[in-house]
Amino acid sequence: MDSPVDSRDYRVLFFCPASHARGERIETPVRRLLSRIQAPPAELVPLEEAGALSEAGWKVFMVRSLGERSAAQALAAYVSEVTCSLAAELEAGVLGLYIDVSGDSARICRCGPEDGPETFAGRRHVALGRTAEWLEVSPGALSALFQVDMPDDYEPDAEDRYVEQKLREAREFMEQYRRGNKIST
Repeated sequence: MDSPVDSRDYRVLFFCPASHARGERIETPVRRLLSRIQAPPAELVPLEEAGALSEAGWKVFMVRSLGERSAAQALAAYVSEVTCSLAAELEAGVLGLYIDVSGDSARICRCGPEDGPETFAGRRHVALGRTAEWLEVSPGALSALFQVDMPDDYEPDAEDRYVEQKLREAREFMEQYRRGNKIST
């Protein structure tokens, strides 16, 4: 039997283009997966306090547990699957984010309706920085959603810089591919 977990420690959010975000279309894929994995009961609620994100054209939905056990924690391993299901349902790009608020980990996925998922998992501040980059908003706009602070003095280490460089290169190759150009290795 699962032990109770404070559901405030874990969050799953989905960032959908405001022009495509309809609550009923978003709830269906999430409820389907929650049922399939036998997760604790939950609801999908829009976050109205997402000021800068709303201004940037995003509507934010959070998975809110209805009991003591965390549905968000249960969804952690399925963020990519749900994000891609939402992208297909909405026929738009969607970004999913799982964050362990009390720990130091997060997982993100962005997916378009016809694209495969692009994922990242790592330390919380790095993942929030990547999420902000993908959403084209400031990291502060995201940290306010979780009531966590981004470190002011954060400096990426050699490993972070290497990963960032490889991801930039991969994005450039993907853009070339999408434009129909040949990719040289």
